[in-house]
Amino acid sequence: MGLLSEFTAQAVPTLVALGIFYAIAFPIYRVYFSPLSKFPGPKLAAATLWYEFYYDVILNGQYEFKIQELHKQYGPIIRISPFELHINDPEYYDVLYSNNLPVNKSSWYTRQFDMGHATFGTIEHKQHRLRRSALNPFFSKQMISKLEPTIQAVVEKLFSRLEEFRGAGKPVEMRAAYSALTIDVITAYAFNESWEHLDSPDFKKDWFDGVHLMMGAGNFMKQFPWLFSVVRVLPQSVVVWLSPTFENIFMYENRIKAQTERVIAGASEPGKGDSGIGLDKTIMHALLQSDLPPEERTAKRLWSEGLSVVGAGSETSANTLAVMHFHLLDNPNMLTKLRAELKEALPDGNAPIKLNVVERLPYLTAVITEGLRLSSGVSSRLGRNLPGSSMRYKDFVIPAGTSVGMTPYLLNLDPNIFPEPTKFSPERWLDKSTSKQLDKYMVAFSRGTRICLGINLAKAELYLTVATIFRRFDTMKLFETTKRDVTPIYDHFIPHPALDSKGVRVLYG
Repeated sequence: MGLLSEFTAQAVPTLVALGIFYAIAFPIYRVYFSPLSKFPGPKLAAATLWYEFYYDVILNGQYEFKIQELHKQYGPIIRISPFELHINDPEYYDVLYSNNLPVNKSSWYTRQFDMGHATFGTIEHKQHRLRRSALNPFFSKQMISKLEPTIQAVVEKLFSRLEEFRGAGKPVEMRAAYSALTIDVITAYAFNESWEHLDSPDFKKDWFDGVHLMMGAGNFMKQFPWLFSVVRVLPQSVVVWLSPTFENIFMYENRIKAQTERVIAGASEPGKGDSGIGLDKTIMHALLQSDLPPEERTAKRLWSEGLSVVGAGSETSANTLAVMHFHLLDNPNMLTKLRAELKEALPDGNAPIKLNVVERLPYLTAVITEGLRLSSGVSSRLGRNLPGSSMRYKDFVIPAGTSVGMTPYLLNLDPNIFPEPTKFSPERWLDKSTSKQLDKYMVAFSRGTRICLGINLAKAELYLTVATIFRRFDTMKLFETTKRDVTPIYDHFIPHPALDSKGVRVLYG
């Protein structure tokens, strides 16, 4: 005991001294001696990750908006953490997000969703290219054209559901309705087994709310990714008791895990859930039967890919549809122009709407493009790094392997490119002399080797849904909904309005 007491008496002060030294020396090194010390930005952000923690966790998803302020103070390239730079220069976007640059994804952006086994969360460039090569054919224009009848059927179901509210005096929350639409499409395509959220009386509003709670929790989990390991070893009931938010996460994961297991077993569950696509045409069945190495076709890999495909293939498009719906009803002149174009192109409003017809309509295309610009897909910065080679931005040399990010949301609202950037103005895309130049700066789907996988599916959903709803419903009006309900206030990876927003509520007459 005497030796133990003597050792403790000596060790404790030593450990305390080392802790103090660490707490002082590391921030000093990061601020003044790090390879990134020459880059402008707040010293506190350079010294510690607690700076980002304060804005993203304590203030709830505010760091991207703080970064916008920092650029105004420090210039187009800034240091935003001990290990990361951020650039806000539209001309540099195609350099950083190039098709020819073998960039890795920053690990900081894969931590918040625990999807390292999915293509979306893959860090290393070569492995990402391998995984994506198996998915690319399923999101090509040709394949989406084959999927068109499935999309049409789901859009028709949404129309039928909205018909139930015609003249009822009860508003429909369109964010939840559009989420149900996109979930039903992507789950049918991924598993041959739609979740049929459109059959729910309230469009599975609880599910929609749960997903957004889950997305909001990502900012916290990004700071403490080791918590995922803890969560995985504890009983789910215990985790839910400690943090009720995880109930939605587990419900989401368990459902996709069950569907993945049925795919591996050789058949999807029969019955009303069968989408009719056919087992040989769904994403999960194709991955299982692909030429990918065996380690890329494990149950865990397929499950993770399913989580990613369903998540990425639903909420971003649903948000864009809700944003467009609001702005069209809030701007009667635009609504009149759109309806006139749709009636001329589609004289029989009840006939099936064809994608190759509506995607050629100039005003509808302008409406959709402007909706994509304002909704912006994701609101978070997208970090990249180039291992083994430095990069250059103007007079700055960026050290090899440094995480560099740009934020599509900030670029899509750049007033130097898009005058009155927060104004919904489809007309800005109708002038052929300027629209081509504007297209260069439209980055709602990002660019480069990691451009949004589902861009063609998303556009098909947007065209068919907007054309159907606004061609067939002559009387729609907003119910206690304002621009505040579609204005991003929080960055939860996807943009989120005020927490007390009741959504985009619409009355059908």
